[in-house]
Amino acid sequence: MKLSPALLANTSTHLQRIFEADNLPSTDTLELLTKLTTLVAQLLRTDLNRLLHILYRIDVEEQKVKAAMAAENEEAMARQLAQLILARELEKAYTRLKYKS
Repeated sequence: MKLSPALLANTSTHLQRIFEADNLPSTDTLELLTKLTTLVAQLLRTDLNRLLHILYRIDVEEQKVKAAMAAENEEAMARQLAQLILARELEKAYTRLKYKS
């Protein structure tokens, strides 16, 4: 799926604020997902409560989070959680851009 540059930039900017991260890619979805997976893996190891708070704040469905947390290893878990986060943030960015006045 080809995403508009404005949608990716909006999503990247919002994720930078949420994760307090600098220089998240804003032009390549795969690159953004890879960087997000790294951030999620780091939080899984060091601050699970913060990660859960972020997931709640972003409004990722609890059942999807539980399914991702049941993954066979930390790498798969981080990847699945990052995909959920990115999908939800893209939805929200699309809505923001669609109804922007």
